[in-house]
Amino acid sequence: MGSRAAAEEHIPDLNPANQTLEERLLGQGYDWNFRDTLIQSWESLLLILSTFWFILLARVVSQKLRLHGSPNLCYAVEFALVILPCILLVTVAVDYSNYIGGVILLITLWFLQRSRALEKARIRSQFDLGGHRPMCFSVLRALTHLITAICILAIDFGSFYRPYRKSRQYGAKLMDTGIGLFVFTMAMVSRRSRHLSDIRRSVLYSAMPLILLGLARTIAILILGYGQDDHEYGQHLNAFFTLGFTKFLGAMVSILARKDLHLLPLGFGLLLIHQFGLSLLGFSDYVMNDDIERSNLFNANREGLVSLPGFVGLYLLSIYVNRWMVSSSLLTYSEFIRKLRRLFYMVVILWSFFVISAYGIGISRVTCNLGYVIWMLAIGCTTLWASFGAIDFVINSVMPWEANPLEEQEKGLLTGDSPAKGRDKSIVPFTINQALNQNGLTFFLVANVLTGMVNIFLKPEDRSNLESVIILLVYMFLATKMAHEFLKRGIRLA
Repeated sequence: MGSRAAAEEHIPDLNPANQTLEERLLGQGYDWNFRDTLIQSWESLLLILSTFWFILLARVVSQKLRLHGSPNLCYAVEFALVILPCILLVTVAVDYSNYIGGVILLITLWFLQRSRALEKARIRSQFDLGGHRPMCFSVLRALTHLITAICILAIDFGSFYRPYRKSRQYGAKLMDTGIGLFVFTMAMVSRRSRHLSDIRRSVLYSAMPLILLGLARTIAILILGYGQDDHEYGQHLNAFFTLGFTKFLGAMVSILARKDLHLLPLGFGLLLIHQFGLSLLGFSDYVMNDDIERSNLFNANREGLVSLPGFVGLYLLSIYVNRWMVSSSLLTYSEFIRKLRRLFYMVVILWSFFVISAYGIGISRVTCNLGYVIWMLAIGCTTLWASFGAIDFVINSVMPWEANPLEEQEKGLLTGDSPAKGRDKSIVPFTINQALNQNGLTFFLVANVLTGMVNIFLKPEDRSNLESVIILLVYMFLATKMAHEFLKRGIRLA
């Protein structure tokens, strides 16, 4: 990882007239490197799993110190053990990522041996996964919000690890995971539409607010003259539009599935048609060719519009993963091991297909091609498997949560449901996780506003490494503390 600072992107000749049909099919007309893609995906996964491990560490420390009765102390410990390391790992400490990963592995193995977690898990009568919203879902959602919020501001500082920035065409970089994991986690709290009333509910309460936020962001950018990279979603579209349209179209398409299992052929069928259009009908050329002028509304926003079928396919397949995970919430030891093993097989298969896709068709966020969807499913399922095993199997066997009179309210917090108003200030472990699950969209909006203010008033490109870390810490404190205060008061906005 020593040559990271010198990494640069090369923009190739994308003129379709200079490419054969075979080159378009195989992606060889574009400049992507199979080896680089694998390295990028490893760096992205390492950062995600390292941050996840720090969340586990915060859980263990908070419970050992019995901080759940003091929400402010619990928040402070989690901020120091989760957010600070994540900021350092995308900036000044990035060269030590592999070493930190090795230390994390050794500590994990030591903990398993010292705690005799596997023996204690074997004698448990049952495993309670938390009903319709297992802890692994809420952890992944919080993890996605935290990393994305840090990166959208950190990228403006010189200390940010440049190879983490979004790919213009093909790549598997850390910031490429943002929109895909948001779609994946959105599906974790969704179900397939069974009736027209389900579609109306999805549009009214989920899709429409996101689309309106996207519209508001576009108008604000036009008024303020704030810069936007047209190669991400187009001139006028943004991530909120993509999430809103994905939710709307996903609700429409999922009604065709008579049962959850039908989401698999429906999602994969849509993705194959999408990839056929990208590879053989030239849609990939159309999106990535800088020579095509943005002369009309469709051309101006071709990145966001052409990628939509891929995101809808990802959404449908992610709903299936969700429904499979929550098909049974109370499991015996043998049932738990069977589910954990099957999820591991799924992870291995997805990463195998990722390698094949990285070699054959490339990984492209900008078109949300088949390779990108497989990559997102691989990362999402890997994190779910790690969370499923680490929290439900290991930590809850060694350090079971002690019930108290507020148990039902605490279960609601653990699963991301709204806590009852008027409760006292007893908060269970994963305080920041609970806060972001309760008001994730509000947190992300505040993070976007703060990012704009920092860019306008503090000129991040001129800041030293130390200044950048301090600004990022203050920024994340303001955003997470707001969500934490809402959690303490039982306030749920969005």
